[in-house]
Amino acid sequence: MSTSTPCGLEGSVHIIGISGDLCCVSAKSTWHIGKLRHVVARALAAHATELILLDGETELEDHNTVGKRRQLTAFRVSPAVKQRKANEHIECMGALVLQRAKLFASQNAGLQAKS
Repeated sequence: MSTSTPCGLEGSVHIIGISGDLCCVSAKSTWHIGKLRHVVARALAAHATELILLDGETELEDHNTVGKRRQLTAFRVSPAVKQRKANEHIECMGALVLQRAKLFASQNAGLQAKS
């Protein structure tokens, strides 16, 4: 197991994989998972964009915080899977922006009708 921080210390997160222990890294509870993923990637000599972190069966998103999590599972995905996930994120964000624009337009039309 590659260790950059001894496991079990306060502020350490134990990272496991399919094959067992991978590493232990130091992390603050206020960190976003995106930052932790970059630290783990550095410890594993991997690309952060190809790492997915799980808390049990839940895939953690970059905006989630580390919180009280002290053990996570990491696995690498292929570049094709990474690209598919990026495309899904872009589509989701595009749909959200379109939905907000329609809401704004309808609110603006309602305000103009009252004038």
